[in-house]
Amino acid sequence: MDSASEPKFGQKKRKASSSATFVWARDGNHESATEHAAYLLQMSDVPPAKLIPEDDGTYEYVYVRWCSTGTISRIRRNNISSEALSPRRCRRAAAATTTQKSPKSKGRLSLSKKQRQHWRDQQQKDRRNEEDRGGEICQDNQVQKRQKSGNENESNSVEHVCSIGTRSSQIGSISVLPCNPLEERRKYPLKQNQDKEIDKVTLRSRNSTSTLPYSPLIQKSGVSLETDPHLEQQTDNKQKDDTAMQSTTTISVLPCNKVAQEKDVSIETKHRVEQQNAKAGHSYTYRSSAYVQHLAEACNIIMTDARWCTFKKAGNSSREVSLFSWEEGDDLSAVKAFMSMYEDKTKDEAVKQNNIEDDIERSMNLYSRIYHRKGPWLDLADLYIRYYAPKVSNNTEMETERSKLSFSNHQAALQSLFVDVVRLQSMGLVRSFDSEYECGTVAGQVTMSQSGGGGMKRGVILSAEERREVLRMLGGGKSPKSAAVTQSDCTNEVLAQMQSQKTLISAFAATKKKKASLLPVRKHVDKVLLRKLANKVVSLTKSKEGQVYTPKKAEVDMALKMIESEWRDATRDSPMHQHQSTLVSTIRLREAPLQTLRRVMRLFLCAGGGPGSMRGDGTNGWRSCLSEGDWHKVEYPGLNSRFGFEAYPLQKYFVATPEQTSFTRVFQTLNEFRLFEIGAELRSSIDQAIDAYETEKMISRRNQKSTDKDQPHVVSVVDVYHLLTKDGRCKFVRKVLTCLDDPNNELELLALRDKIEDDIQQLNTITDSLTENESLILVTSIVCRWVLRFRLGSSFSLSLRSRPWLRHLSFDAVLTYITWDAVPFLEKRDMYVMASSSLMMILFGAEVQSLCSGIPDFLSSQLRSCQYMQYLLPRRNRGKAIERLLIDLTHAHRKAQKKEQSNKTTPLDLSPIQGFCRLLLGSTSASCSIPFSSIRNLARRLKAPLIKTMDGISNDEMKLLKIRLDNASSSDEIESCSGYRDWSPETDVAVANAIPNDRDELGKRCAFVGWESNDNDSRPETTRSLNVEELALEMYHSARLPNTNDKNSSSNVPKGNWEGWHNEGGHLRKLFRLLFLQTILEFASVDDPTIFLSPYQHSPHDLHVGFQKVESDNHDRITFSLIHGFYERRRDGVETFLSKLSHQTDQSMCDLVYDSVKARWDSHANDESRMKDVNLLGDVAELRTLSMIAAGLGGRALSSMFRALAFDYRHYSGGLPDLLLARARYHQTCTSGDNEDTQFVDLGEWIGEAFCKDYVEEENLNRSIRMLADKDDDFLGCSKNVDSGQNKFSSKKKRQKISVLPTFPSKLELVHHEKQVVVDCMFIEVKSANDRLDARQEDWLNIIDMCAGARVCKFGSKKQSK
Repeated sequence: MDSASEPKFGQKKRKASSSATFVWARDGNHESATEHAAYLLQMSDVPPAKLIPEDDGTYEYVYVRWCSTGTISRIRRNNISSEALSPRRCRRAAAATTTQKSPKSKGRLSLSKKQRQHWRDQQQKDRRNEEDRGGEICQDNQVQKRQKSGNENESNSVEHVCSIGTRSSQIGSISVLPCNPLEERRKYPLKQNQDKEIDKVTLRSRNSTSTLPYSPLIQKSGVSLETDPHLEQQTDNKQKDDTAMQSTTTISVLPCNKVAQEKDVSIETKHRVEQQNAKAGHSYTYRSSAYVQHLAEACNIIMTDARWCTFKKAGNSSREVSLFSWEEGDDLSAVKAFMSMYEDKTKDEAVKQNNIEDDIERSMNLYSRIYHRKGPWLDLADLYIRYYAPKVSNNTEMETERSKLSFSNHQAALQSLFVDVVRLQSMGLVRSFDSEYECGTVAGQVTMSQSGGGGMKRGVILSAEERREVLRMLGGGKSPKSAAVTQSDCTNEVLAQMQSQKTLISAFAATKKKKASLLPVRKHVDKVLLRKLANKVVSLTKSKEGQVYTPKKAEVDMALKMIESEWRDATRDSPMHQHQSTLVSTIRLREAPLQTLRRVMRLFLCAGGGPGSMRGDGTNGWRSCLSEGDWHKVEYPGLNSRFGFEAYPLQKYFVATPEQTSFTRVFQTLNEFRLFEIGAELRSSIDQAIDAYETEKMISRRNQKSTDKDQPHVVSVVDVYHLLTKDGRCKFVRKVLTCLDDPNNELELLALRDKIEDDIQQLNTITDSLTENESLILVTSIVCRWVLRFRLGSSFSLSLRSRPWLRHLSFDAVLTYITWDAVPFLEKRDMYVMASSSLMMILFGAEVQSLCSGIPDFLSSQLRSCQYMQYLLPRRNRGKAIERLLIDLTHAHRKAQKKEQSNKTTPLDLSPIQGFCRLLLGSTSASCSIPFSSIRNLARRLKAPLIKTMDGISNDEMKLLKIRLDNASSSDEIESCSGYRDWSPETDVAVANAIPNDRDELGKRCAFVGWESNDNDSRPETTRSLNVEELALEMYHSARLPNTNDKNSSSNVPKGNWEGWHNEGGHLRKLFRLLFLQTILEFASVDDPTIFLSPYQHSPHDLHVGFQKVESDNHDRITFSLIHGFYERRRDGVETFLSKLSHQTDQSMCDLVYDSVKARWDSHANDESRMKDVNLLGDVAELRTLSMIAAGLGGRALSSMFRALAFDYRHYSGGLPDLLLARARYHQTCTSGDNEDTQFVDLGEWIGEAFCKDYVEEENLNRSIRMLADKDDDFLGCSKNVDSGQNKFSSKKKRQKISVLPTFPSKLELVHHEKQVVVDCMFIEVKSANDRLDARQEDWLNIIDMCAGARVCKFGSKKQSK
């Protein structure tokens, strides 16, 4: 489009020729295209640059000038409307052809104060009259103003221009088609179909000299272009003040306008992604918003997928029902609305657009934004600033509008906000205050923030100044001095003033029979918040770049009248007009639809989390839906995937199952789902109580060290089921019993309640007072333990036998985990008998009432009482529970013997405990129900060599993983040993003197003085400190380690020049994901649809079910049946792959890693898709490094380590050695015997990547941060501390989005400078002087040492020989 034909900045729009005819024309060649107002031009009125040569003459073309933008286009003559104009269009035509002259304003001259007030009143009266009788004409004037500000642009007919970040250079913009502004004002924005003309306009705009690397949301004209979804999340976090943006162009007036600012993404990458989006024909709409679609996807899966259908029993018959339905009391208003907006990629585009009316898309987009906010109450001023307000511009035309105080830019945006709010109200999705009491409660509510080291008073919806204004209106205002005195008080001052003060009418009419009335406050709150909105509007209109404008009272009054007028227009045609005539200032999501939506999302998140996520970590789906909670902190995988923060390469294995069978159903009956929801509420309550308990301890320790004692010690937790009261416990037990398929009678209810009350009475015998959070944890665990015991004897669910990977959705498994988490609290209170009883319940389904001399015989009889309990806990948790059980039994046995032998001096007899330990060792070893590391800990209690203890005991884990029991060369050495001994790794001993600390801080890592000086380090060598892992890396690099007196230190093996990483097996887990998991899933197809319950899973659910056996019900002899875990279900495929892997050469291992990453790279359609695959970008960034590590370890070592991870990933994903060392050297054809002849390869020159000099300098700056960061990204389907029980206060950091797409590297060849290269790798476990190896670490060193190098680096204060 020629730039000469378009108006320049600062010029007025070209007026239509007198010969031009006003018409209505379609903007596209299809019949469904929207009609817009335009002028039909004569050929003489068309500029020569706009003339297009005639084509074959098939169609007759004419030229029109669009009224909304002033641009000239050539269209077909049959696109002009031939129908008779409606009355509204006739008025529009008359207004367009008539020259409107603005009336002259009265001059103020020299007027007195009274005359000036009369003049202002007359001006306001004239404006109101003009608005009432000239609605259409007034609207036309406003449209003309918006045309004037929106038509100024450069050569590409640009209507909207944005500035990115703080860049001062002006960037290009995008041309859009015109629309009818009157229809846009009266109707809701509709989605427009894009045709070939739009593609041409977009292509010309993209090929212009001024290129726009990133496009904001442009939808004023009904045509929208795709926006990077990463900006949607930035919009919520962006503040209202945009004066820092150095923009010299006009931004479109749009509801939910996206902020065109992304500092982390380069211009080149954005331009490339934008070109790909335009080429693919993508378009952004409110419906396609990431916030809307991730909710719509979850609702659609839960409500339509066959996995989530079940049966409900009604008498002797049953019928198929959904988990959520209206007849069950669930309000599905929000769920159904989101379901109708779901864009299924498998369906045709036309089908998707016909599923829903387009006028609710923007409203549901607003609902989705509010859903992710903290809330629950939000004022309209906040919503307007975040999602609707037009952005600030500073061109010449806007300067003129600022001087005239024109709100034309804000009128359309405000009406869009009001229309959306009214529509959501009519749909029953949002509401305002129901009563004056609720308004006063919310308006006066304040919270105490713990940030900054002290409590600070913050209002929920009103600031301190706004609360004082409301109090002043109520007649109880305070002076600033008195307000400062009561700053720490969290009482509701507004509600107190409402209750204490009465109106005159209520004071005279009050009688003893009537209740005390409250002083009305809602009108005052609305007045304060609406004035806040008016202030924001005036500030945005008048503020200049880099300046903050303080609105004047007259300007705010004008803005208030404009806001009220727009509200009347928005509610004029609404069904809420009769009921909602006053302007609301505060809204919240209505509770019933919100609760149902949260229940759906909780089920979706918990189902996708899998058995590796059985506890709440603050961000997952284990949240309460009965209380508000912190739902804004939840991380939604669907949302993160659409933003590109996380990648889920296993999405292709999730397939919707429309057919309903018992094999596909997750919950066999509706009662099972109800029990799961009860368990989820209990799980959330326990997680919050444990978190609050740890917070109280942290605050207490902080107060002891500091002089400030003002911090509160008590953190309150909501007891959703009121279990701290006797009536609450009785109601909870009754609620559980009613959800059973066969409800029990009242006698069994009373018996269960009596057992619970008996155990709770024992808590009252504790001398030390329990805190509220401790009481909630212990009482809940007691209730869960007895309910679990009742389930074992009546209607215990047996569905986990065939699908043990669904334990995270089992009510019994949730009860088991809660009981297990409460054991440490019982042990801290010396309640060892109750702790032992809890452990016996979750391990064997039995209990311990008291201890006697026959404890082995009594407990051994309970080992086979309920073997089904093995399905409820993973192997690692069962091993820890058995170890705790022996410890608690020992403490309880000692206390019991001390009471019996109080006057005797005979030693305590612990032989009963050892006898029980021997029985446990034999049964658990044969069934593999606990890891071999726990068996090693049990054998250590017997004080005999491990090889003697395991004599005659079979263990599949020891055989499959080839774990050695001893490293003695002869049996005589074992026979001479009188105590416990087992296999031990090679150990390097070094000297490391820790730097003394001035303060004695618990849990602080030790710092050591480094050996080598760093040329790039400006600090003196004596002050350079390292942690113990960094010191080990330095010593192995400088050849001070390994020691020279071990078996591997021969003259042919050179020392030094090691480079390493401290990631605790991170590279091994990456290779397992790249080489093993993808291949196994392709080789052995997913035969059960419940293994993938969500598209957003990092692993198949059965990966967290380890190899173990269960004793069969055979009284003749003991037989075992295997649990269907990952390794057992895929044993043939796993062993076949590992056998092939063990025979691979070093170069073939490099090729295997390269081909695996390359296949995933090629599986993406374009670079935009690759940019969202975070794991792929990380793998590509260190592809050559991973190839080198795979070659250094070799196929034989990797096959052994992969087998351990497949055997029990939940257990063996942790405990790997701290350091992985690697180096490369040139292959020597002959052995000279001289280590000095060995030439090492420069890894920075050969590998590049992290070994480059620039990268090393950058990493050294962030060394301490990297050492403390969690490595949860490397774990599949679980977190690093998944089995710790109390994994709170973990520094879980979200991975940053990579801004530039890396170049795919070349394949690594084991040749450098035409010489063959040999790669060496070695694992190192670092221990300080007072630290020792964990049993799981010993097993890993045992497995690795068989095929690769594995050592222990032990630091002491002085030299110690091995």
